[in-house]
Amino acid sequence: MLAGGRVATLAILAVGLCNSIMFPTIFSLALTGLGPHTGQGSGILCSAIVGGALIPLLQGWFADRIGIQHAFFVPLLCYLYIAYYGSRCARQLRFSNG
Repeated sequence: MLAGGRVATLAILAVGLCNSIMFPTIFSLALTGLGPHTGQGSGILCSAIVGGALIPLLQGWFADRIGIQHAFFVPLLCYLYIAYYGSRCARQLRFSNG
């Protein structure tokens, strides 16, 4: 968001690379410990993928109003929530295993 040119291009490519491993990791963390409810949890998690269709629309709406570079605050908020979720799950796994 704060850079341009080659730095911004490489940064957005790096985001795509990280996204490619993010969903399997989140999926595994979310299903850990569900036991007999694993199937139901998996279905709910798969239905949450609709956010991947709605968030780009929201980002596009903001891009039309405030500019494409500044509209990246939308995925930034999403990534902050994912980081919070990951740290919370890691903490729960640490306490349940040890």
